[in-house]
Amino acid sequence: MQKPKTFLGWAGVVFMLTVIAVIVMVAASIAFVVVAGVAIVGAVISLLLLLAKRKASDDS
Repeated sequence: MQKPKTFLGWAGVVFMLTVIAVIVMVAASIAFVVVAGVAIVGAVISLLLLLAKRKASDDS
C-alpha cells in the first residue's frame, strides 16, 4: 500500500479508518446487547425452573 502524497489522500485514509472504527464499535455494541439479552433470558428461565422445582417439592 503506497503512502498518499496529498493532504486529501491522508484525509481519505483517516476518514476510512474512522468509518471502519465506527462500524466495529456498532457491531460490538450490537453483539453486547445480544449477549446480555441471552444472559438475562437464561437467568429468568433458570429462576423459573428453580421456582417450579421448589413448588413441586413442596406439594409432595
